[in-house]
Amino acid sequence: MRILNRHIMIRMLTNFVLLFMFLYLFAATIDIILNLDRFDEIARSRLGDDAGIFRRIVASLGLAFNFHGPQIFQFYAYLHGLIAIGALGFTVSQMSRNRELVAMLASGISLHRASLPILWVVCGLGIVQLVNQEFILPRMAPLLLRGHEQIGEGGTVSFPVAFTLDSNGALLQSPLFIPATEKKKARLDRPSIIIRDDFGRTVQRIQAQSASWDETMKSWVFTEGQVVHIQHDETSQSAASRPTKVSSFATDLSPDLLTVRRFSQYTSMLSSAQINAILESTSVQEAGVLIRSSYSRWSVFFVNILIVLIAIPFFMQREPSRLLSRTIMCTALIVPLYLLVAMFMLVPLPGISPILGAFLPVIVLLPVAMARFGWIRT
Repeated sequence: MRILNRHIMIRMLTNFVLLFMFLYLFAATIDIILNLDRFDEIARSRLGDDAGIFRRIVASLGLAFNFHGPQIFQFYAYLHGLIAIGALGFTVSQMSRNRELVAMLASGISLHRASLPILWVVCGLGIVQLVNQEFILPRMAPLLLRGHEQIGEGGTVSFPVAFTLDSNGALLQSPLFIPATEKKKARLDRPSIIIRDDFGRTVQRIQAQSASWDETMKSWVFTEGQVVHIQHDETSQSAASRPTKVSSFATDLSPDLLTVRRFSQYTSMLSSAQINAILESTSVQEAGVLIRSSYSRWSVFFVNILIVLIAIPFFMQREPSRLLSRTIMCTALIVPLYLLVAMFMLVPLPGISPILGAFLPVIVLLPVAMARFGWIRT
């Protein structure tokens, strides 16, 4: 059985890798062709107009690899489940066409037992995705957030921060937010912070030349920071004090939270530790989205296994049958099923907690998958 398990697992993994690389390279090639002028323009600006055609081609290919290389991890996160279904179809169809399933049945091995190596591979792919989600995507996030206008940059460009509300009611604004790099902390240029009282009146106004984020203190540390205290009397008159120095401002508006509010897709690139750090403040506006994202990555692990159990009977059959008809029926069921699962996981459901919403597809699919897998004729 070990030899048979190894044979099925190697074939399944081989088909997965080939199908994954084909789809990834196809998508990357189409994007490069559509934006070839942009790659050539940036290569020419870096090399100069007198650069030869060969150097420009090499530089353009380097820029394309720099832009699309990190996206392979995001591509895996989004499509590893569907590609596993495709690899399952190719693997079992090859075994059926070569009469390997007939030989296994003749030797007393049931089709349920023959499906176990495939499920092990799917579990392994899910574990790889969890590692990818927790350790790789957070590191690659600055590169993955780049648009085509930022080709060749070391990360996502800076962006202005409009007046943003924190959990204590303070407003933070900055004309330029510079994300963190490997060597430098995240920084705000000329930040302004307004602290208000219960009536919405400004009681403190903080300004600084710049501010850098201190993760241990959970605060922005100012350079040349000054605060002005404003007092209000009963006649609605206000008086401002002289500016005094201020060194820092504690807030839940961390660089990650500011980036989440600027780029909605950034939530799916955060690790569980980063999400928990943001959720330490109980008043974060995006708490529901962050909680759903934190639990959905674990729910997806089980959803992929359950959908594979639903898809296996389309191909795991005693007698060789038409591959085309089985593939069409499987695609007609599995693709809409994945879309429904994604909708339930990403869209907030009224009256349902984010945790339950993340695991609701697992609860619904579990009996369907068990019944479907048990109906295999073997």
